Amino acid sequence: MHRNTPSSRPQAQQLQQYLVELVRVLAVATGMTGDAQQAVFLIRNEPLRAFGYKTADALLKKGRADDVIVYLESLAGGASG
Repeated sequence: MHRNTPSSRPQAQQLQQYLVELVRVLAVATGMTGDAQQAVFLIRNEPLRAFGYKTADALLKKGRADDVIVYLESLAGGASG
């Protein structure tokens, strides 16, 4: 997706799908961290070892939101279970 797409074509299907998936992942990450800003930082900056050190955001852009959610939930379960 081109960097100008959000402002030039906000209705673009690819952008809309990305945003839906981002909200899903953000909800899980916020539940884990307890803080929306920390969750955003995690999604955009934290390299995930299980995915070859790619960030959650990079995986979202490749359509792998479900994989990211399962991974984050497994981390949360391991930390509390």
